[in-house]
Amino acid sequence: MRKHRAGAQARRDALLKATVEVAAERGMAGVTHKAVTDKAGLPLATVSYFFDSITELAVEALRVFTEAETAQQLALAAALKDASADGVATAFAAAAAPRLPETLALFEAFLHAARHPELRPEVAASIEAIRAIATEGARAAGSPDPDAAAFLALAHGFALHALAAPDTVAPDALHRAFRALFLGGLLDSGHTDLAVRLATQDR
Repeated sequence: MRKHRAGAQARRDALLKATVEVAAERGMAGVTHKAVTDKAGLPLATVSYFFDSITELAVEALRVFTEAETAQQLALAAALKDASADGVATAFAAAAAPRLPETLALFEAFLHAARHPELRPEVAASIEAIRAIATEGARAAGSPDPDAAAFLALAHGFALHALAAPDTVAPDALHRAFRALFLGGLLDSGHTDLAVRLATQDR
């Protein structure tokens, strides 16, 4: 990664922030040199100064977003030690709540990767990073064999519905879904006593 002085770093950060905002507003296809620099309030040549291509800028914006998400999830995992099933569901639901423009931009990156394979490694890396943290968090809460892929897919599905049609998602729907998934996973893997114990902690 290139090193930059404070002023240059501020301009680079502004490009990354603008890229996320443009992706959320227009989709990844709308992430162009002009759109990003106009949003950032910077000269058109700024992108070329910091990045070799607009694709490199988009990938870097995705990486920075993923790092921030991972840090948030690490803090969540640390806070879940000995939590009840309800505590797990509450924490996961809060962390998975959609944020604008970041969450919308992330979904745009997913769709773009479906059509443009060059972005798939970065998207896959972001998914695997959050899955790993979800696994750590669920294990800290008492689940020996958590299905992190299911937790993440559930979070993304609810977030997408909440962004596209907010009135169709009840305020506590994701909380209830996470709790059911957490306890159901324990039952399905044969940890009946543990599921009952964690479930009764909430009563």
